[in-house]
This record gives sequence, structure tokens and C-alpha cells, in this order.
Amino acid sequence: MPPLEARVNWARHSAVGLGLLVTLGLIGLHLEYYRHAGPLWRDEVNSVNVATMPSFGEVFANSQFDSFPVAWVTVLHAWTAAGLGDTDAGLRRLGLLIGLAMIAVLWWTGRRLGLGAPLVALVLFGMSPTTIVYGDEVRGYGLGALGVCWYMGAAWAFVEKPTWKTFLVAELAALLAVQAYFANCFLVLAICAGAAATCRRRRAWRTLAAVIVLGALAAVSTLVNLPTITRAFRVGTIEQGDYRLGSLVEVFRYALAPGVPRLAMLWAAAAVLALIGCGLAWRFPAGLKAQADKDRALFVAVTVSVGLVGYCCYLQIIKLPTQYWYYLSLMALIALGCDVGICLLVRRFRAGEWMRSAAVALAALLVASSVAETVAVRMTNLDLIARKLEESARPEDLIVVFPWYCGITFQRYYRGPTAWITLPDFEEHRFHTHTLVAEKMKQGDAGIRAELERVERTLRQGGRVWIVGAPVAPPAGQPPPRLPPAPTGPQGWRAGPYLDGWELQLGALLQAHGADTWRVSLPDPGPVNTWENLPLLYVEGWR
Repeated sequence: MPPLEARVNWARHSAVGLGLLVTLGLIGLHLEYYRHAGPLWRDEVNSVNVATMPSFGEVFANSQFDSFPVAWVTVLHAWTAAGLGDTDAGLRRLGLLIGLAMIAVLWWTGRRLGLGAPLVALVLFGMSPTTIVYGDEVRGYGLGALGVCWYMGAAWAFVEKPTWKTFLVAELAALLAVQAYFANCFLVLAICAGAAATCRRRRAWRTLAAVIVLGALAAVSTLVNLPTITRAFRVGTIEQGDYRLGSLVEVFRYALAPGVPRLAMLWAAAAVLALIGCGLAWRFPAGLKAQADKDRALFVAVTVSVGLVGYCCYLQIIKLPTQYWYYLSLMALIALGCDVGICLLVRRFRAGEWMRSAAVALAALLVASSVAETVAVRMTNLDLIARKLEESARPEDLIVVFPWYCGITFQRYYRGPTAWITLPDFEEHRFHTHTLVAEKMKQGDAGIRAELERVERTLRQGGRVWIVGAPVAPPAGQPPPRLPPAPTGPQGWRAGPYLDGWELQLGALLQAHGADTWRVSLPDPGPVNTWENLPLLYVEGWR
């Protein structure tokens, strides 16, 4: 073997070895999250409540109450039906399994894309706290990212070798992607666009036609979720906010590496280097693999570009305030695109593979401790509050939980004798029942009249009102806002002004008539998910 070829092979083997070390570190990070995550928070409880209905027919009929297509509820239902999800720990093991499978799929896709070891993707995407925390939670986001990653590799494998076997694998991956997370439809379209552009450049018309069939079959399969999609459009207005590109970009930027600024800088640097690598491979192809590199550059450039545009279109359609976990699938796509682009760049240098390995090793060492600290988070404290109330609340007391959707978690963990309500209150606390919120909004101020009367009656009769949440009162001397029946309110059918106004009405009642207010100390469980870390206090006496 010539000395140069031997050095190249040694560099590649070393990259694989480094990738395995990074993978071991990632496994440790996933286990760290699993060890700290603890009880389920409201979104996870909502999914579990849907998936644990007695039969799959009932699960499917009620899947509209979750945020995912049929694949996620099917997997979760199968897991619980097999007796593997009878406890919180058992359910968290499913999330852990999906997270570890995601790492394996990164490797599988990386090798299909000619990376050898997907070093850049393992660090950028694999080490992001968003990936570990929200990819491993008992929700469909991790499965959705896994599906997109798998389809990206499978689609390229089909373009490279168009056989019935590679077609079937690609179709299975596409079906999983679109049936795990609704937004993935736009990313599957992006991958199909990248594959189609490559086929067109090669003039491989039969393969191009097959790529169109891949996407078409996946698109048709989404019709099975039509009831869920219809309901989402029917109730979506309640949760919609102002669609501003700047705010979406800001959330996405933070989602890349929440709590780990160094990793965020690595994402930016990787994107620039990948862009340079793809540009050079396209404009100045060199070496024995010049045409193959040009095809890969075209594939990832079109895929990522169309993916970004398509995702913006998806967000424009739903108009919901975005959260970190919404971007998980897009992050996987971009990370793999960056990995390919950087690979195309470094292979133009004699020591390029060594440079990539050294940079990745240094990056992993720089961010590992911060990532480990960030992912050691408990997902809720409502189980602790429920336990405290079981010990301290009396039968004549009243518990008020708000925001109303936190009642989903509270119902799962509270077993005490004291009556409890949410603000506003509903007969159903298992799901995110936005239609019931709309019914309350139609009543304006009267929407929580019964709840406020219960609070007043409890205090007048000598009971205590326990508040699970942070009550806000209007400024001194100002009355709470008056809310006309929807849709004549401040923002039409949007629920935000009504929920805020109702909380102010409760706060005004307690401020004006509650004799004493006491904050209750809770056990310190360490860092808790900011989306469900509520205080507990109680009010007693009437004045």
C-alpha cells in the first residue's frame, strides 16, 4: 500500500475510533438525563393518557388530542400494552431507547453519505441539550428526528444504488418520518428535492421518477391523520401568536444549544465551513471522486435550503409560538448537511481528516461538562407539590391549579381527599382540551365565575385555598380587566388575554379579601424544567 494511502486509511480509522469515543460520551449524557428526569410533565402525561386507552381503536380515535401523527401513539401504545410503561421509569426507558437509537441512525446515515464517522453531527446534534432532553422525553419529537435522519441516508442510498431493496428501505424511512411528526412532511419533501436534483444532474430519469413516488406515497399516508389535522386547524387559533421571522430565528438559535454557548458557536462555524466545502466541491471539483463529491454537495445544499424554506412555511401555517423541541428534526437535517459539507472541505487537504478529528475532539471536550450540567434536569415539580398537599391540605380546603394545562400533570400525581380545580376548570383533565377553553372564552368574565365563587366560599367558611402556581394581581388601585365574550375580546379567539385576565381576577380576589398568604417550602430536587416548575402557597381567612 502506498504511504499516502496508508496515511489516509489510518486517519479514517482514527476518525471512526474518535466517533466511538464520542458515542460512549453521548450514551453517558443520555443516561444522565434519564437519571434526573423523574416524573412526567404535562405534555408527556397528555401523550400517555392518549396511548393508554384500552384498545388501539380508542387510541386512534383520540389521537387528535395529541400533537403527533399515528406512528408515535402506536409506538407508545405498544410499549404500555406490553407492560413496559406501567411506571414513570418504564416510560422514560422508552425515551432513552429512542435517544440511543437516534445515535445509531446517525452512524447509519453518516456511512451512507460517505462520512465514515459522522463526527460533526455527533457533536452538533448529538450533544445538543435539546436533542438529549426533548429527544428522550416521552413525546414524538425524538422519533420524528430519527425518521428524518434515517430517510436522509436511505434516500441517498437509493439514488446511489436504485434497487427494490433500497427503495423499500427509503419508503419505510419516509413513512416513519411523516407519521412521527407533522412538520417532517416538509423535511421529507426537502430530501426528495435534494435527491431529485441529483438525479436530474445525472440524467437518471427512472430514479427521479422513483424518488417522486417515494414522496408521493409518504404524502398520501398522512391522510390517515386527517381528523387530527382538521381539529388542529379548528382549535389552532386559540393558541396562535404573532408570526415574526425574527422571533422564530431567535428561538431556533437558542434551540441549537440551550445553556451551552460554546456549542452554539460551533454550529455557526460548522455552517460556514460546510457552505465553503459544498461551494468548492461544486465549482472546483478535484480528485478521483470529483463527480461524486459534486453530487453530494448538490444533494445536501438543496435538501438543507428547501428544508429551511419548507419549515418556515410550516410555521407560517400553524402560527404557534415555537419552542426548542419544535426544531429537533430540522436540527438533525442541518447537522448532517454540515457534516457532509465539512467532509467535502477537509478532503481537499492532505491532513484534512486529521484536522477534522482534532477539531471535533477539542470541541467535544470543551462542551461536555456544560452539556452534562444542562441535561441533569427534572421535568416537573408537581409530583412534589401533590405529595405536600396530600400531607397538609384538609378536606374543607380547596386547591386551585393554574395555568389550567398543569392540571394534566397534577391529576396524574395527586391522590389526596381535598377537592381541586384548575383556572378555568373543566370536567376533563386528561388532555389539552383547547375546545373547552374556547367555550369558556365565549362567556367572557363569566367563564370563571363558578371557580371564583368556590374560592370565596372556601375562605368564608374557614377553609384554606391552596394555590399551585404564581398568582398575579393588578396594580394597587386598579381593577382586573373586563373580558367580553369571544371573539369580541382583545385578540379575537386567541386565548392568551383571557387566561391572563382570569388569573388577574383571581389575584385581585385574593389580594382584596385573603386575610393571610403563606408561601410553602418544597423539597429541593435540583434543576427543574422551567416549563413546569410551580410554586405552592395558601391563603386563609376572609376580610
